Amino acid sequence: MHDIRAGSPATVIELLVDEGQMVAELDALVILDSSDGEVVVITEVPGVVREIHVEPGSSVTEGSLIALIDES
Repeated sequence: MHDIRAGSPATVIELLVDEGQMVAELDALVILDSSDGEVVVITEVPGVVREIHVEPGSSVTEGSLIALIDES
């Protein structure tokens, strides 16, 4: 499993994928609102989204788990 983590404190604006969805390398997963503006979080590996650990409106800190990708 490949974990996707937040790079800085932010608020989740939108989820762009669902659990069980296939994703390709560099696909966008979520949009965050940080002090630097909107940040699109991407996956660096192709696979299946197994778990999503955030929801719109939730806050994340640096290193917070956003999602787990089952690599294919």
